[in-house]
Amino acid sequence: MKGLYIFRCPIAKYTGKIASKVGITGSWWARLSGYQNSYSKHNHTACFDMVYVGPNKAIEQLEQVIKTRYNWSIASDKGGESEWIDNYDVADLEKIIDDIIDTFKYKITKVDKKWLPLTKDTMAEFLLAHQNT
Repeated sequence: MKGLYIFRCPIAKYTGKIASKVGITGSWWARLSGYQNSYSKHNHTACFDMVYVGPNKAIEQLEQVIKTRYNWSIASDKGGESEWIDNYDVADLEKIIDDIIDTFKYKITKVDKKWLPLTKDTMAEFLLAHQNT
């Protein structure tokens, strides 16, 4: 199962600069662990604030559409920066992504809010519940 995730910049509340990261993964645990590795869990718990799941090709195409449409809001195409979209919060991007999915009729499902935010603590149960997605 592949997924597209969104999470807000964890230090935006201190800087006042809104940014959200949009990325895809098939290695859920490794991806979230990598983000947690940047922060002490005592200060910030890495999480995916919004998650969509679907077939690999559909998820990859969705990511490309997002990056193409919002290229002007992506700070840089350099490693580590190409998935950050400036001036958009998670709620803004959720609406945009929902519209893209509806327009292109992608067979992609938005994950139920009961799983969000998705953290390493809830990951095993989430993956078990979505293994046939």
